[in-house]
Amino acid sequence: MAKSLLIITQKVDENDDLLGFFVSWIREFSGHFSRVDVITLGSGAYELPANVHVYSLGKESGTSKPLQAFRLVKLLLKYTRECDAVFAHMSPVFAILAWPFTALRRTKLALWYLHRSLTLKLRIAMAMVDTLVTADADSLTVKSPKIIAVGHGIDVVRFAVPQHRYDISYRPLRILSVGRLSSIKGFETLIRAAARLRDDDVACEVRIVGKAVMPDDHRYEEQLHALVARLGVADSVHFFGFVPYRDIAVHYRWADIVVGCTPTGGIDKAVLEGMAAGCVIVTSNTVMRKYIAPEYADDCIFRHDDPIDLAGKLEHLLSADVSSIGSGMRYVVARDHNLSVTIGKIIELL
Repeated sequence: MAKSLLIITQKVDENDDLLGFFVSWIREFSGHFSRVDVITLGSGAYELPANVHVYSLGKESGTSKPLQAFRLVKLLLKYTRECDAVFAHMSPVFAILAWPFTALRRTKLALWYLHRSLTLKLRIAMAMVDTLVTADADSLTVKSPKIIAVGHGIDVVRFAVPQHRYDISYRPLRILSVGRLSSIKGFETLIRAAARLRDDDVACEVRIVGKAVMPDDHRYEEQLHALVARLGVADSVHFFGFVPYRDIAVHYRWADIVVGCTPTGGIDKAVLEGMAAGCVIVTSNTVMRKYIAPEYADDCIFRHDDPIDLAGKLEHLLSADVSSIGSGMRYVVARDHNLSVTIGKIIELL
């Protein structure tokens, strides 16, 4: 274990709702290398082993982009001399900037990427890296022998729950949906489904966890609140806003069912986290079908943007063994997307 690793990432902050999970990744990497250096655009709260060294470019304190770029090149010049491999997380630009240094020293360069958009930056990075690692080949539109699927890296220990699930026969069905308040997340479908369940005399509680980020998101959030008021479901649909990643497991443990209303595309990490907590997932993203036992797939996949179909699936699950289905889903995540397994596969490629 004498090797050293250089990681380049966007943020190191356990409180961040979107990127807080990556601290667990760094911690897992640290168990396999004698030294891990991390260059990050910005940093916040984190606890990491002594062999991990974090260098922030200063985004959290408002440092200008030109100065951030200067600091990045300076750090790359120093730490690519000392490392045995470089792992760029999510941003193709990180891989592009690291490539001259890794090429000069013949150091392995890997990029983690998930988005389905095929940008010029991604094309350039693909030509430079030794490997592009992703959760699932279906997460990308681009095809290349360099692409290796390694699972989503879910910290199943963090989301672990007791073996039993609560009996839903005596209380409302608990439904959770997690994600940025963006129109692509389709939260209005879930809200309309909740209204349909109410009309069918099915008691439910809905938690929507996530915040608006972009201006369009804030307008979308206003539309969602207006929809809740218009449909008269304010007593059962609740918005929790921003929740630090370190606290998100509490919401998964509360839930019986985790709903994802996105169209078919890449794997939804929030849905996988729900599976890791032993929840049943109901989703309109058909990519998830292969992670659901065949006997339950039709019950857990609904037509995108169809609240009536979603309400029907949820109502049908009231008579199903939710605990057994959820246990099966947790097993799949532990087998195919476990953090330790994912990191182990990445290390084999470095």
